[in-house]
Formats: sequence, C-alpha cells, structure tokens
Amino acid sequence: MENKKIGLTTGLASYIIWGLLPIYWGLLHIVPAMNTLSYRIVWSMATMLIVITVQHDWRTLITTIKDLFAAKKLRWIVMASFLISINWFIYIYMVGHHQATEASLGYYIMPLMNIVVAVLFLHESLSRNKLIAISLALIGVIILTIQSGSLPLNTLLMAASFCLYGLIKKQVPLPATMSLTLETLFVFPIAAIYLIWFAPGSIFAYTSSVTTLLIFSGVITVIPLLLFAVATKNLDFITLSFIQYLNPTMQLLVAVLLLHEAFDVHKLIVFAFIWAGIIIFAIGSIRSYRQSQNFSK
Repeated sequence: MENKKIGLTTGLASYIIWGLLPIYWGLLHIVPAMNTLSYRIVWSMATMLIVITVQHDWRTLITTIKDLFAAKKLRWIVMASFLISINWFIYIYMVGHHQATEASLGYYIMPLMNIVVAVLFLHESLSRNKLIAISLALIGVIILTIQSGSLPLNTLLMAASFCLYGLIKKQVPLPATMSLTLETLFVFPIAAIYLIWFAPGSIFAYTSSVTTLLIFSGVITVIPLLLFAVATKNLDFITLSFIQYLNPTMQLLVAVLLLHEAFDVHKLIVFAFIWAGIIIFAIGSIRSYRQSQNFSK
C-alpha cells in the first residue's frame, strides 16, 4: 500500500510538471527553438553529472558504457538520444509558435501510435478494439488535414519520434539515471558546438529572467523523468495508464486558458475522434490486463 502511494504521488507529480511545461517554454518564446533545445541538452547534462556525483554512480556509469559497447548496443542509445532531441525540438518549436494545442494532440495520439509501432516492429497482434481506436485517430488526423489544408507534420513527427524512442528503450532497458545521462551525453557535443560557434547570440544576450529559465531547463527536464522512473516501479499498469492522459489534458488546458490559443468547434471535432479512440483503447487495455491477471492466478 505504501509503495502504491509513493508511485501515485511521484506519477502525478511527473505528469503535472510535464503538463505545465508549455508555460515554461512559452516564457522562452523569444529564444530560437534550436537555441532553447541546445541549452536544454547542455544544462540537462550538467544536472545529470551532479546527480551521478551525489549518488556516487560514476563507476556504474563507466561499467554501463563498457557493457553496452561490448554487447554492441551502444548504437541504440545513440539513436534514442537523437530521437528524444528531435521530440524536444518539435515540442519547443510548436509551443513557441502558438501551437501548444496541436502539441497536446500529439501526446494524445502517442499511445495509439504505439499500437502501430508494436504491430509493425514487434509483430504484436491487432485486436478489434485497437483497430477501431487507430481508425478513429486516423479519421481525426484526416479531418485536421482537410481543415488546415496540410498534413499536421509537426504533431505526427512529435508523436512518432517519441514512439520510436520508446521502442528503442525496450531494446536496452536501463535505470532512469543511467539512461538519461547517456542519452544526453551523445548529443551534448553537438549542442555545445552549436551554442559556441553557430547560435545567434549568447546566453548573456537575454534578460536575467530568460537566462535563469534557460539554465534551469536542465533541472525541469531531469526532475519529472526521475519521478516517473520511481512511479513505474511502484504503480500498477492500470493506474499508470490512466494518469498518463493527465499530461496532454493539462497541456490542452494551459494552451487554451493560459496561452489563449483558439479552440473552436473544428478542433473540438478532431479531438473528439482522438478522445473516442483513446477511450476504446483504454477499455480494451483494462480488459486485457484483467484477463492476464486472472489467467496468472
């Protein structure tokens, strides 16, 4: 019972922080998206080095790198680092360009896109509930494409990059601290080189408040990931599946109520199809989970 309480607390905390992130990145809208991403990577690296030092995990980190290299799995971590960087960039770009509503849609689509990834790459079976859920999401995307006159590439790319990131993470399961440190490590040199030689202006070219936000972008990245890692170890599948939708729901509310983005009837129709797909997917997942639990007993 105590473990579940810890899991629920840390899970809710992580999703609440993620749900409020549009406010954070919105405050940095004057900073080019590539600059913000690079500062996020650099300061995330600095934060993780502090965490590793405090936890006395340097030996574990070195051993992990050696083991991954020996097992020829280091390439998976490199791929994961680039995919999560792409995801971060698109999200920061969308919030900075008043597309936080579309970004929240991407996070709603993500669980349904995971089904497609699992079928294509992991050869999992496609149940009737999953097929209906995917079909409804596809209808929503088609409607959005017709309404906007173009395919919502940013929304789909953001969802796809995170889905593929999750797929790769399944190939090399690592503790959250080691995983985030290594993923940040491989893109850190690129981010540092960009900021030193190519970025327009330095971190000191901005106001003190913007500079402070850029510096703390590492902390705001690391904290929810570490909280989520604790939650996954202490929380059951059904509870975790339900609270994952707190993130896009909060993002949508932040986009509409605080960032004052439009949410007209056309967008409502698109979201309605996605929400319907999610409900069907959630019901099917709960049934499958309960059946597996009963079978194991």
